[in-house]
Amino acid sequence: MKLSSIHYLPGNQMAAKQLGQLMSVPVHPISVHEFPDGESLIRITPARERALIYASLNQPDKKLIQLALAATAMRENGITDVTLVAPYLCYMRQDTAFKTGEAISQQVIGSFLSSYFDQVLTIDPHLHRINDLQVVFKDCIAKSYSAVASIAEALSNDMLDDEDWLLVGPDYESTQWVGAIADMLQIPFVVGEKIRAGDRDVSVALPNIERIKGVKAVIIDDIVSSGATVCQCAKALQIAGAASVELVTVHMLASETDIAAIKAAGVSRIRSSDSVTHSTNAINLAPLLAEILLKEA
Repeated sequence: MKLSSIHYLPGNQMAAKQLGQLMSVPVHPISVHEFPDGESLIRITPARERALIYASLNQPDKKLIQLALAATAMRENGITDVTLVAPYLCYMRQDTAFKTGEAISQQVIGSFLSSYFDQVLTIDPHLHRINDLQVVFKDCIAKSYSAVASIAEALSNDMLDDEDWLLVGPDYESTQWVGAIADMLQIPFVVGEKIRAGDRDVSVALPNIERIKGVKAVIIDDIVSSGATVCQCAKALQIAGAASVELVTVHMLASETDIAAIKAAGVSRIRSSDSVTHSTNAINLAPLLAEILLKEA
């Protein structure tokens, strides 16, 4: 069934319109009116058969309710198949109860979204002990794709000189991204060891520090939240003698205050994909998403 229309929550206009242009599909805003008590009134543009909602789920709590209302309105107005494209998918980090009484948010949100959508597509979800997104979304089709090729292409444009480049994963969890990109570019990489004492209290130790002296180091991670890990990794790289330090991430969630701290820690250039609208966006995911969706059709 061919996609008939793309609809987007506020804040996703540019990315949704780029996707619509590449797919030659009409794009419509989802109207959101917020009442003084915080409730939302949702209005969609009626369409037919198969439609897509584009919504990146950073700052997610209010958006989740708006998605539920929008998907319901679509089905009540003639749309029979509703796909959610959430380049950044929220609440995927907690896949177990670490302390008694905690909700396992990954399961809760997976079940919630499954009840409203026929299909959920995302980019590089932040999974830990679960490798298959379909395990989380039991009642709808769920697929994840990676931005590593898009990042590798962006980096390859920088690496045309004879400089000594090194990719750096700040912790074990970043290995799959930094390793895949390093393989595509045929350049070396190292992965640090992170010790976390709190949300912003971390330290990073780097292996093979003799390899770091004089290199152009690029920190690669799937998600930057507070930026505390990146700051510690950047400092460790500079102590080891790196000539420069840059950062590239798929999902940039850090505040502008956090970005200032990252720069103060010695990171000269910061780039992110547009999975979340941010001042550091430099890697466009629309071509990747269009390719995926056209194959799905």
